[in-house]
Amino acid sequence: MSTKATGYLAMLVTLLLWAGFFLSLKGGANSTLLPADIAITRFLLPAIFLAPFVYQARKQIAVIPKRYLLGMFIGSGLPYLLVASTAMQYVPVSHGSALVPGTLPLFVTAIAVIVFRQPISHHRVIGLIAIVIGTGLFVLTSLQGSYNWAQSQGHMLFLMGSLMWATFTICARVANLNALACSGLLAICSSLMLFVAIAFNLLPSTLHATAFIAWPWRDVLSHTMLQGVGAGIVSTCTFLYAVKQLGAERSAAFGSATPVIATLIAFPVFAEQPDLVTCFALGFVCLGSVVASNIFLKQDTSMHYQPPVYEKR
Repeated sequence: MSTKATGYLAMLVTLLLWAGFFLSLKGGANSTLLPADIAITRFLLPAIFLAPFVYQARKQIAVIPKRYLLGMFIGSGLPYLLVASTAMQYVPVSHGSALVPGTLPLFVTAIAVIVFRQPISHHRVIGLIAIVIGTGLFVLTSLQGSYNWAQSQGHMLFLMGSLMWATFTICARVANLNALACSGLLAICSSLMLFVAIAFNLLPSTLHATAFIAWPWRDVLSHTMLQGVGAGIVSTCTFLYAVKQLGAERSAAFGSATPVIATLIAFPVFAEQPDLVTCFALGFVCLGSVVASNIFLKQDTSMHYQPPVYEKR
């Protein structure tokens, strides 16, 4: 099998795991598990298995400015997962899986232009306009019939989650930390903060209040496999391999298929049948993400961030 073929295979596995992340959030919302419980299944195993990579990168981590580490933690650590888990209680899988990765280019571009004074190509503008139209259509679904405030609340939370993920993307790019070390660091920090919050009753948890033998082990194990092993460890490796074989722009473009895959799987699993407006919204967001990735351009017009050289003080 050629290296490009294995790259496509790795990207397919990545897409399935990314879709599984949103399906797991919805499954958690439909179960007795609380957002804090989902966070345990998401961060505990990666914290354990990726700790060696964090230890190896400890000197590099020590000199990264704290504002970048904080941005990475808020954008992809415990705060992001709590926001996404709460949001999934109010909206279908198709909405959540589209709004977070779909609007990501919009927020990343906004941060890059406002904070880093990066130029923006006309090609990317067209893609971003399509994303805005798709996002507007998702909002429109809340206005059909009687106003659905709960769904609007979910939309706002997922848009906040997308902004948080965009912050992580920019901070991680500038910090220039190894992906496995980055994932491990966020998992360790999130796990420590999570257990402190649960111990002091700052975050409610059914696992904390329930006897060990009475835990819903089937739910815990399934979410651990999807969240901790799949999204936390395996998808990091498969995505990095896909980027190496296919390139960053092409891999990012394939990532726009995540909401489509998640929606198709959610149909038999959760009996979620998207209406016509949702289908159009998915189409605009996915197409906009592909166009905004600049995959159709021969020259490299993607936004670049020059990683600074940190000196230990």
